[in-house]
Amino acid sequence: MKLTDRYIAQEFTRTLVLGVAALVLVGTVVAIFERVNVIDKYDPPMGVVVGYFLCRIPQDLVLVIPISMLLTTLLVTGAFSRNSEIIAMLAGGISVYRILVPLLIIGMIVSGVVLALNEFVVPVTNRMAEEFNRIIRKKPDRGTMAKIQIWFRGQERQAQLKEDRIYYFNALIPKDNEIQGITIFELNDHFVPIRRLDAQRAVYTPASPEENLAARRKWLPKILNRFGGEETDSVPVQQGVWTLYEGSMRNVGDPSNRNIVTFHERSDYKILHTFQDFRRDTKDPEDMNYRELKEYIGTLLASGYDVSEYVVDLRAKFSYPFVSFVMVIIGFPFALKSPRSGAAMGVGISIFIGLTYWILLQLGIALGHAGILPPTLAVWIGNIMFASAGLYLILSTRT
Repeated sequence: MKLTDRYIAQEFTRTLVLGVAALVLVGTVVAIFERVNVIDKYDPPMGVVVGYFLCRIPQDLVLVIPISMLLTTLLVTGAFSRNSEIIAMLAGGISVYRILVPLLIIGMIVSGVVLALNEFVVPVTNRMAEEFNRIIRKKPDRGTMAKIQIWFRGQERQAQLKEDRIYYFNALIPKDNEIQGITIFELNDHFVPIRRLDAQRAVYTPASPEENLAARRKWLPKILNRFGGEETDSVPVQQGVWTLYEGSMRNVGDPSNRNIVTFHERSDYKILHTFQDFRRDTKDPEDMNYRELKEYIGTLLASGYDVSEYVVDLRAKFSYPFVSFVMVIIGFPFALKSPRSGAAMGVGISIFIGLTYWILLQLGIALGHAGILPPTLAVWIGNIMFASAGLYLILSTRT
């Protein structure tokens, strides 16, 4: 790395770190004042309060880093211009485009950091913050609360797991892994019910660790054959056993066969889902990483739900982190075109560009949720437009 690159990177990184720390601190102080009344009302343990505000920091970082990148680009590049350092670099044979290179590298690194935070840290800390908030407000744990009147579409098309069913549950009791009032409609290829099962209750018994280990050993040769290029069936997952009580089974698709078979207890009826699958808790996309959100979309899709909004949120998992990189591209030419502007002007330009970008981003996401724009275009349109504008301004700058 050249001495000039090192100098630019050091100045930029120092200002960026200070800016991010200041914005996070301001956000934390504002959040504390907003919740003073709640903390005073419920008087939670101090450790819970501290844990809540600490768990908010990763999400705050993701939100403030892009605006900090823009503000830092304006302030640092503007300072170079005011101090005639840009002129000195140009006189030394360094073009404007070459001055921009270390800033772009930092922008890509910061975008990678934001992507890693979004994928590995923010979903965990958001769930922890929600739990701390529940404790602070002394609310009951939702994980132990019963859920009532649930419809679930079961649809598996793998070689070993075949079903096309609609489930209805009167109540799910998480404490006992029990369902009260269960109805299952088995469907044919034309989505017409052919059989119906009713039971007063169903109890799920998870598979033991020994059973899971035995299942892995049983299917290990087939897995090895797959890596060897041989075709093999999908490996089934050991999911435990459902036991149905006080129920009946009847054919509804064939008018000539209306026989009803009743049972007191039945464990041989295969249900290809666990109790947790049926709970299907509503989740916020911000509380899931890319893999979790993709699996959640698959579950909803198999149950017959419209997942178009979640697909847009899934695509946004990759588009938003690159806002930091785009902010460097758009901020650099603005600073060069107004070299005599001070910190106040830099803050003003940052607020204007940040608000404009945020409006465009939310507009694109809203159009994506409404199905007017394709999901990928909806979440990338802001980056594309701002990056294009920034590149135009850079190319039109005198070098």
